[in-house]
Amino acid sequence: MSKEITTRMSPEGLEIANSYLANGNVEDVCHDLKVPKDIIVSTLQKREIKQYIDTVYMDLGYRNRFKLGETLDTLIEKKMEEAEESEMYSSKDIADLLQLAHKIRMDEIKAQTELAKAQAGNIKTQNNVQVIADQPFGQGNYGKLMDKLLNNET
Repeated sequence: MSKEITTRMSPEGLEIANSYLANGNVEDVCHDLKVPKDIIVSTLQKREIKQYIDTVYMDLGYRNRFKLGETLDTLIEKKMEEAEESEMYSSKDIADLLQLAHKIRMDEIKAQTELAKAQAGNIKTQNNVQVIADQPFGQGNYGKLMDKLLNNET
């Protein structure tokens, strides 16, 4: 897990997040930690806490993309071995597993691409704001006219 995520969280936030991961609901976290519900809810709504919970959740068990891929590869290998041994098999079963593996990979690539676009979009927006702030009326004749009028140049 990224050290950056945990360094931005307070120790209390980390404790609440870990309790939430262990218990699965807010009421049990309140009871275990003896903290009012509004504090638990507001802490769980913080961006860094949500990111931490999502990261841990996605790394557990079969939700982990590496374990999921490894398990799917094992299933495909076993199906292929069964087909060779019995010489009686349906190619549809193997094709379905391969199609599932392909779909999972394509979804992963799509999600990574959308994340990269979103991050690039944020940077572009910041740059556009900077350009507008430097030249509020633009570079053309209109901008020059407005600049002269506002600065009382004749």
